[in-house]
Amino acid sequence: MPNTSRRTLLKWALGAGQLALLDRAGLLRSGIARAADSDLPSRLAVIYIPGGFRPAYYFNPLEDADIPACMPGAGGYSSEPCFFEPSKLVDLAPANGPYKPLRTWQSWNPADPAARGNFSPLMYGYKHFALHEQFSALHGIDQGTNDHASAFISAMCGVAGSDYRAPAVHSIIANHLYEKHRETRPLPFVVVAGERGTPVGMGLPSHASPVQVPSLEALKPMLSAKPADNAWWTGLDARTEGAELNARGEPTGSTLKTTTVERYSLTQARPFIGRSTAKVDSYLEGLHGSLSSVSRVLATDVVSKLEGTQGIDTLKTNRPAYLSSYLNETFTYTFGLANFHLTGLDPRMDMALRLLKSDLCTSVHVSLKLDFDTHNGSGHAYSSAHGRGLMDCIARFLGEMKNTPAPGKPGKTLLDDTLVLVMSEFGRSWAFRGSDGNYVLPDDHHPYTSVFFAGGNVAGNRQVGSYTTRGLGVPVDIIEETGQTSKRVPRSADVVTTALRIMGMETHEFFIPGGYGEVVGLRKG
Repeated sequence: MPNTSRRTLLKWALGAGQLALLDRAGLLRSGIARAADSDLPSRLAVIYIPGGFRPAYYFNPLEDADIPACMPGAGGYSSEPCFFEPSKLVDLAPANGPYKPLRTWQSWNPADPAARGNFSPLMYGYKHFALHEQFSALHGIDQGTNDHASAFISAMCGVAGSDYRAPAVHSIIANHLYEKHRETRPLPFVVVAGERGTPVGMGLPSHASPVQVPSLEALKPMLSAKPADNAWWTGLDARTEGAELNARGEPTGSTLKTTTVERYSLTQARPFIGRSTAKVDSYLEGLHGSLSSVSRVLATDVVSKLEGTQGIDTLKTNRPAYLSSYLNETFTYTFGLANFHLTGLDPRMDMALRLLKSDLCTSVHVSLKLDFDTHNGSGHAYSSAHGRGLMDCIARFLGEMKNTPAPGKPGKTLLDDTLVLVMSEFGRSWAFRGSDGNYVLPDDHHPYTSVFFAGGNVAGNRQVGSYTTRGLGVPVDIIEETGQTSKRVPRSADVVTTALRIMGMETHEFFIPGGYGEVVGLRKG
């Protein structure tokens, strides 16, 4: 049975009087995911910026007249420029329909984007790679909380709280596409790095749970098929292909290559099914599913495939000229004429790219290391300067994807075949003018934030939604789960819904407590 909302199930239960109606609703079909159209992305990448960021310093949706009320005048931070006047904002491209185009502070010198000193090359990557073609922003999202842990959960699944009350968006997508890609993607959901936690696939099968893959070296003791890495398996690693059976011993319709040890282990739950409660049966089926998933991963020789895949490739062989004033590492930037270096992003970005390029997984989660939970007088300048640095690293990541062919989709790029979400757990306090005319720069947690959408099936060059001058969200057009239209401030549940709709899912195929809708304007068409 496909995942469906409880509201829809209730309607069917009350109104369906015959099997034909149930079949037409899809309740009698197997849980196999529908084949995606060639234009729909088949992967998800979530790029997470820890600590709460200030998106209006990167892509600004405000009217020019409102900006001085909540934006300090142009200044400097660690010998680098920060903040901006409204006159310094530029559109990345002409407006796309009724929506505001992406516009950012042109901190770079148009005649020489690599120039430093009074200029900063940061954010030029969006111009260099023409990312406006597949990039849009949703602003003013109410996360429902300003607690870090609760807001992280809200960002992942759409519901704030101390525990997950819905599966993380990564898990929903991994589960939705599992049957379609189970033979080729043995790692449906991978977390490369998670500074604020690991997204949880609450209530979904084991294949939708995250697997931690921080590095190739960390994988070798678990998943390498090479005798040099795991010599103790020599003699026990021969695999035989046969029909895959579920926990009850029934064929699933797929095949599975297993070792003698794995075949024995996969039969052990069978005698206990039906001897106790339904909850115990569900637990045993979950264990069996986990063992099957592990067998599939081991049979694929994930380590060798990742070792043979180039992660950071184009950015090294055709390094953008605007990065000439930075260190040799691809995902880095410097401040204060090289007195500050952000390093250490290359390994995790490289691993994320390898996972996506190798076609081993469906969902990838990676944190960008630098935490914005500053709580000090320099928080705004830190957000303006370092935030733009991390956002430029994201531009390079997207640029690498845009220059990589999509596995199995001729004529498409990896970015065409991936939905990328860029987010933090919430925002941070907005600046405002005090009674003396000077700017007050509070630096605390703030429940309203933005999420950036990039990649396949994303409408390009749009800023949907906005903020008041005190950083509150404003109403946007939303299609509710009932199909009715409304105009209200977007919530985190609407972000998850919009992402799932971009991936081709219908609203009855998932459920988020508290209600949810799709934000109009972010999905193509």
